[in-house]
Formats: sequence, C-alpha cells, structure tokens
Amino acid sequence: MNKRLRQCPVCNETLDVVEYHCPACDITVRGRFGLGDLASLTPSQHEFVKVFLCAGGNFKEVEKRLGISYPTVKNRLAEITDQMCNQDQTDNQGILDDIATGQISVSAAIRQLNKRR
Repeated sequence: MNKRLRQCPVCNETLDVVEYHCPACDITVRGRFGLGDLASLTPSQHEFVKVFLCAGGNFKEVEKRLGISYPTVKNRLAEITDQMCNQDQTDNQGILDDIATGQISVSAAIRQLNKRR
C-alpha cells in the first residue's frame, strides 16, 4: 500500500480518504476523513521531521544523523515550517484572488474551501 498517495493518478486532484478498515475485527468505517497537515510533506521531509523529533530538536544530532550541515538543517526546518504553518493562508489567499479576478465564482470558492476541511 502506498502511504503517500495523495493525488488521483488520473486527474491529479487531491484524494479524499473515505474508508478505514480493521482486518482484525473486520469493521469498516466510512465517511470523509482528512489526511492532516503532515500528509502535505514529501517523503524526504517526513524523514527529516522524524529524525528531528527523535533527536529532540538538537541540530547537532540531526546534522550527525543525516550527514548534513547546520545551515542545511536550518533551511530544511524553515522550509517545512513555512509549508505547514502558512499553507492554509496561502491556499485561501489564492482562492480569494481567483474570486477577485473572476476566474471562479463564490460558490466554486466555497466548494474548494469545504473540500479542504
């Protein structure tokens, strides 16, 4: 199973998780489930976050475990922080810009915002 499958392989739209299944008791739960903020990270960003957390946020330890320099650790952390902390604001601003330029209607914008919940 591909844990990182986030986009439709046909149309490239964001996939919704609609079902969870427990193989132990054969229970299936259906609904619309969000993927969470961490799902937006690339596999290499996931690895960095894992190493960073396991190292207790110690930059020197992250440097040693990943074999990268201090500035690279800082840059990768800043990149991930920007992506996770500013993503909603940036995405929502794009929708507002699209409304302002007439590229999408208000109802289409509402649908897009609801899909992100």
